[in-house]
Amino acid sequence: MTAAASEHPVVPDVDGVWFRLVVDDPAGGAPYGQYHRDNDLVWAEFYAGGTLRSGRLVGHLEDDGSIRAAYCLLTAAGEVVSGECVSIPEFDARGNIRIADHFRRSDGSSGVTYIEQIPAPVREA
Repeated sequence: MTAAASEHPVVPDVDGVWFRLVVDDPAGGAPYGQYHRDNDLVWAEFYAGGTLRSGRLVGHLEDDGSIRAAYCLLTAAGEVVSGECVSIPEFDARGNIRIADHFRRSDGSSGVTYIEQIPAPVREA
């Protein structure tokens, strides 16, 4: 690897990529969604799974490859959850994309969740 290559690591492109939330018990279901990118604009739709009914994210692709975004989710119980996050995409050992989402909710809670690339799901028309 040359010095120039190490100064500019390859940043995963999330455009069109499907992800699923990493959960302790996948048998209980986990939210999944698809990311999109147009230059520095990033957005995503999240679909039902686990306790999530639906959600949206919109953000900005930063020069370092991270994504600064805001999100709004609707839980299966009808609760609205919103906040901001900094998402850091990277490649895992298999070459798939894994994103660490460092979030801060509007209620003040914060943490880190992880999502992993999955094959595109078959969705009913």
